[in-house]
Amino acid sequence: MHGSGFAGAGQRSAALTQGIERAETYFEGSPPPPDGIFGWRLAQEAARLGQHPQALVMDALQRLARKMYLDGLVAGPETLNPDVPAGYTYLGQLIAHDLTFTDLGTLSRSAVAGPLWASPALDLDCLYRGGPFRSPMLYQQRTGGPDALRLKLRVGYTGGRTWDEAAPEVPGDPVSAKAPQPRDLAMIACIDAASNATDVHPVAQDVPRQCPVEPLIGDVRNDNNLILSQITVLFHRFHNRIVDAILASPHCPSDHEVFEIARALVIATYRSVVRHDYLGHLLDPGIWQRYVRSDGMQALGGFGRRLAADADTPLPAEFIMAAFRFGHAMIRPAYRLNRALLLDETSLKGLMTFRRGALVARGKVPGCPIPNDWILGWDLFFPETTGGDENKSHLIGPWVTAQLYTMSAMAHDDMRRMVGGDPIYEEGYGGLPFRDLARAYLSSMPSGQYLAGQVGVEILTREELLGGDDGGLAGMNARTRRNPLAEAPDGVIGALAEDTPLFYYIMREAEVRHQGRRLGPLGSAIVGQVILAASMVTSTLVEPGVIRRWSRVLFKGGAVPDSMRDIIGFVDSPPAPAVASRPISQASV
Repeated sequence: MHGSGFAGAGQRSAALTQGIERAETYFEGSPPPPDGIFGWRLAQEAARLGQHPQALVMDALQRLARKMYLDGLVAGPETLNPDVPAGYTYLGQLIAHDLTFTDLGTLSRSAVAGPLWASPALDLDCLYRGGPFRSPMLYQQRTGGPDALRLKLRVGYTGGRTWDEAAPEVPGDPVSAKAPQPRDLAMIACIDAASNATDVHPVAQDVPRQCPVEPLIGDVRNDNNLILSQITVLFHRFHNRIVDAILASPHCPSDHEVFEIARALVIATYRSVVRHDYLGHLLDPGIWQRYVRSDGMQALGGFGRRLAADADTPLPAEFIMAAFRFGHAMIRPAYRLNRALLLDETSLKGLMTFRRGALVARGKVPGCPIPNDWILGWDLFFPETTGGDENKSHLIGPWVTAQLYTMSAMAHDDMRRMVGGDPIYEEGYGGLPFRDLARAYLSSMPSGQYLAGQVGVEILTREELLGGDDGGLAGMNARTRRNPLAEAPDGVIGALAEDTPLFYYIMREAEVRHQGRRLGPLGSAIVGQVILAASMVTSTLVEPGVIRRWSRVLFKGGAVPDSMRDIIGFVDSPPAPAVASRPISQASV
């Protein structure tokens, strides 16, 4: 029925899938039927052409990844999203790292001895990593000796100004300051004993030998690029300012309670920001309103109900391997970092390699602290109001910026094993977009059409997926370029329009339903349900009443902040703590 050699769910070729991620659970609970798994239509075409179905699929996915790259080359004001500032692209990356650090992939709430070591709940364990008892190296030492409980996350200093020495300093502006500023990640010099420090080398004849460095953070992925690194620093500083405010209270709790209350307040704020600010910017408005009004996981559909019934429910494969990768389309090729930097924009490549050689100047070496003029101007990433000169994210659609296509994404041997042969194109297999598409196929992901039908949202038509001269599977945004899919065997484009990879489908849905400004209904349903369910998982031993009491003490309006602008405002101008009428601690509730 489905063509020679078609394999159902979990039955891909073992020789080609060994070591590749496998789907543990599906968004709708059960694996799709054979004709609901992406690849069944291409298997029919492979049978007609006398080819192995997996070989034809990998050929088609390489061409599709290249098409996404070529369509991403179209740049200009019309490709930018006026509704979503660029900071939300990288806030999404922090959320992804928070949810997917552990290999267990569960939302377990079974731990009773204390906060979880690592979990895919929305709890910022990628920052805290079990707290100062389990990860003391991530926390600042205190006066009072090495046995004093560490309460604050480490923050490192920048390297000082590197631009015009005669330029005046603007009071309160760290970018224009000449002296180092506490606005970077803390770093530690490391010598690899196993390699006998072979990576300790001079970068120039007049630069002394330096040890390589590593960031002192809970998840090294959060130093992947400058923007994410600066958001991580912001959350470190947010935690530390809350600690300072609690310590300044006339009724200060014990040291252990200070830390736990501060962490609980940061997590509560983070969840509120994700729920209202992040998802509010990116979800389909109707779906966001329905989910935000919900009072519990029972209202979140099948995944929420399963999570409520079984706390060890893994995150759905459709979310991890397809839906939450929509942020790749939002990445721009360049950004303006602040208003003082002489460069108009800094390239994505520079932002991704800023720790590895991009700062070799004036005696600096790879891995050294960033200069002051690389401190982000938050008004350019999380502005008070949109529509000004802030960095806008790229529209959401079936495209990626060139850097994501040309990067290796995986080791060559792994990619070759996935494909079963050499790449079609000289640039390689297709970087990040191909890896996303191929891994999802090898993990037996459902097609976009099948999952949309299961969720109960309007399915994109064949014509909407094919598109016209300006996009879709049959057209090209980059109109001067030939569609790589046009060079595939006859029938491939039609097969993809009837049985579409979920990752591509969600991107195209956003473009068709909301002109790329937001996710479409299916993408919103998956992303919204999973993230909101993850935000409802218990993650602290601090009683809700204690969180509410301290929120009234610390935050303007008496509730935890619900936007990134509120966090930025609190960190830069923390309010003086009010006098509490009585001690606010676990014992006082």
